Amino acid sequence: MASTATQAAFNSGWSVRTPHLVSSNREFRSWATNTSLGALSAEALRKLESIMSIVDYNAGSILFLEQEQLNRVFVVLSGDVRLSLQGIGGKSLTIRIARRGALLGMHSALFGSLSEWSAEILYPSKIALITRSDFLRFAQMYPEVYRLATVELMTTLRHTCASLHIVGLSSCVRKRLAHQLLVWGEQCNKTGDQTEFRMALTHAQIAEFIGVTRETVSRGLTAFKQLGLVEIQGSMLKIPSMTALRKYTEHN
Repeated sequence: MASTATQAAFNSGWSVRTPHLVSSNREFRSWATNTSLGALSAEALRKLESIMSIVDYNAGSILFLEQEQLNRVFVVLSGDVRLSLQGIGGKSLTIRIARRGALLGMHSALFGSLSEWSAEILYPSKIALITRSDFLRFAQMYPEVYRLATVELMTTLRHTCASLHIVGLSSCVRKRLAHQLLVWGEQCNKTGDQTEFRMALTHAQIAEFIGVTRETVSRGLTAFKQLGLVEIQGSMLKIPSMTALRKYTEHN
């Protein structure tokens, strides 16, 4: 039986597609090559595809909630999924944006534990769902899945530690913002000392990464633009000099 959160999301307008990602296993294996799924054998990938049901989610849909018993595993095929921890008074701390190739809920499905965080769709996304019973049978056939579960858990743990480091070790909110921009900049393709990436998050969502208010983020980005530390064109954010932004965090 579906969880309350999952059933609510389904009622809000999921569009269920056929349980096939692409037209052939060869294409699916090609898609998986540059993700953590690439560690699986071709046989395992064919089996995995056969037990998937692919769903289109609207922005704002909830995949699962913190402390929920999950009965599905979620594979992010495209789009952005926000993982967050809930705090007192309705506040939340974003710990990671899961993107293409991320496998969510594996640890809970494999070991029967409660989910450690919530998962919310940020932008229209295509997610593959695998029932817990199918996934457990799959894991029995292909034990390498346990390694994938460990990698996924450690990836989220690494992002969580980075977020807590930014929030907990700096009392200056603009330094927190600068640190977070540097983290995102390092994850993108850099050209020399500069980097450019699509800022997919709203100011309010950025604020949830660093534990500040939306207004603080807006003022901080305006100040950074005036100082020449960032350039913003539409949804694209450019850091002309990572070194200069890093020095800002060291001397302010």
